[in-house]
Amino acid sequence: MSAAAASRPIGVFDSGVGGLTVVRALMERLPLEDIVYFGDTARVPYGVKSVATIEHFTAQITEFLLKRDVKLLIIACNTMAAVAAEVVHRLAAGIPVLDVIEAGARAAVAASPGRRIGVIGTPTTINSNAYARRMHELDPTVRVYSQACPLFVPLVEEGWLEHEVTRLTAQEYLRPVLAEEVDSLVLGCTHYP
Repeated sequence: MSAAAASRPIGVFDSGVGGLTVVRALMERLPLEDIVYFGDTARVPYGVKSVATIEHFTAQITEFLLKRDVKLLIIACNTMAAVAAEVVHRLAAGIPVLDVIEAGARAAVAASPGRRIGVIGTPTTINSNAYARRMHELDPTVRVYSQACPLFVPLVEEGWLEHEVTRLTAQEYLRPVLAEEVDSLVLGCTHYP
């Protein structure tokens, strides 16, 4: 890579503020890199929108970042990665694209001694089956137990992280996954960490 190409920024995008967790990790590991972040807080949450709408919004954001001459695109939204990654790859035309589902699936399979993995995420991410599909490609013996958590993103966006409603909601969502005796749990939405 030429010096000019190396100096170009990394583009990171998410449906809201959740992708900032990815940006923080990038900044810790690559402190000299410039990062352009797009968090679509005007149209959050994505996890309950139609696939066509998510693909359209994802294409708009990808085009915005490509106009900023990024050298790498990171899809920091599980919902976008689950249903619109192909849109990003097509528009990127040779620019490398990374996403959180690939990274999360690899980490979960590597960390699961009992091959029993839970996945929580938005309804769209869970219904896409993207995590289970990728994990089974990596290791056909894993058992994946998924749970949609439609209220988590609105609670996080409201800032209700320590609220009693959030605790009760988490208990309700996690009960069926934990009943399967999972040994690893994927937080399949960057809003969750």
